Amino acid sequence: VIADKDQIKAVAVRVVAPSDYFQKDRILDTPAQQHLKALEVRAPIHINATLQEIHALAAAFPEAKLVGISDSAFHELMPDHAKLYALPSDIPATLEVRRFGYHGLSAEAVIGALRAKDKLPKRLVICHLGSGVSITAVLGGKSVDTTMGYSPLEGLMMGTRSGNVDITAMQVLQDELNLSNAQLQDLLNLRSGLLGVSRLSSDVRELLHHEARSKHVKLALQMFVGRIQQAIGQMAATLGGIDALVFTGTIGERSDEIRKRILGKLMFLGLTLDPKANHETKEASGITRISPPHHPAAIYVISSDEDLLISKKAAELLSGGG
Repeated sequence: VIADKDQIKAVAVRVVAPSDYFQKDRILDTPAQQHLKALEVRAPIHINATLQEIHALAAAFPEAKLVGISDSAFHELMPDHAKLYALPSDIPATLEVRRFGYHGLSAEAVIGALRAKDKLPKRLVICHLGSGVSITAVLGGKSVDTTMGYSPLEGLMMGTRSGNVDITAMQVLQDELNLSNAQLQDLLNLRSGLLGVSRLSSDVRELLHHEARSKHVKLALQMFVGRIQQAIGQMAATLGGIDALVFTGTIGERSDEIRKRILGKLMFLGLTLDPKANHETKEASGITRISPPHHPAAIYVISSDEDLLISKKAAELLSGGG
């Protein structure tokens, strides 16, 4: 398809950065890269990796334009009561400390797939379950709340991320373990979550295999499923009910067991599995329904094509003369 790398005119990368500036897609010219570098102290783990990627791509494709596609832009229109922390009202505007939300590209891809098949409901909850985990409430195709906040660390227990931890507890951890800020970030982002609690792995497949033989693994899975159930209930309350629930992300698409456990306590929301359809769905192909055909609340498994969406957004940005 591509005979020579000089044929590549643009390269697009996902940008995860807590700022109003990167709440939209950007040409990654020198000022944009400088802006991203200045933000590194706010989210060192994600932004450092992105900067390394940008530098490597610039070296490999010196003639191509680099485009940064925002992973949080989809959440820009969330209402203020969902965006803001309960801090003094002058802080969000002056310091840009608010809930930006992430996994927006995944959510947009899911919505696009449903809309293309005329299946997009009014009240939709999207469960992105992978190494990162988030639950998003979508009303009329627009984000109205999501579990990730200022950074992708906020919210649910994930593969190696802790999710929500009381700030005072974090200060105790830092003091008692004599951790620097970077070491605390490392603990919460890379050594917690399923990996930290299970003492074994962040891989759900491996944890399910060892669950019967390890109390730590069993606890990790119970915590993981329980927090997701709570978040789905939260988003249902935000929407006033659920017309459809979507599972996406590696775990959401491939683990029928995790889907079954999550939905086990959610029948009160009108969510009912078709056991056979759920069990047979190991790899999402298009839109796969795993709820009874005529049940009013649909449950789907969808593989979100984020790469295609990123490429389309990059093409739109470049054609707009950016």
